[in-house]
Amino acid sequence: MKALFALCLVWLLTTLAAPAFAQQQCPIGSYPWVDSWGNQTCKRHGDGSTATTQAPRGMTCPTGSFPWVDSWGNKICRTHDTPSKPRTDYYDTSKGCPVGTYQTVDSWGNNVCKKF
Repeated sequence: MKALFALCLVWLLTTLAAPAFAQQQCPIGSYPWVDSWGNQTCKRHGDGSTATTQAPRGMTCPTGSFPWVDSWGNKICRTHDTPSKPRTDYYDTSKGCPVGTYQTVDSWGNNVCKKF
């Protein structure tokens, strides 16, 4: 009876937890993370910098950032800079690299956009 209960518990936990883990796909060389604002992000192995950020549903920018336009005219999301944390600009790369950048491949084999 205990074995059946344990088996059912394991099945239930894996069934409920699997969709949560499957929602976020991180680039190679990074891992899922939730930042201090509650945004789903992917952090890079090694330096721990943010590889990608997913805005909460219904929002145009991740929590803690605001809509902005960069010097090239790209619509971006920008965070406020503080003495302990530098400003971060989030670009939408779903339709390719934004103006002022070019596509290249990082050391993990992921397509990335670099500034000219």
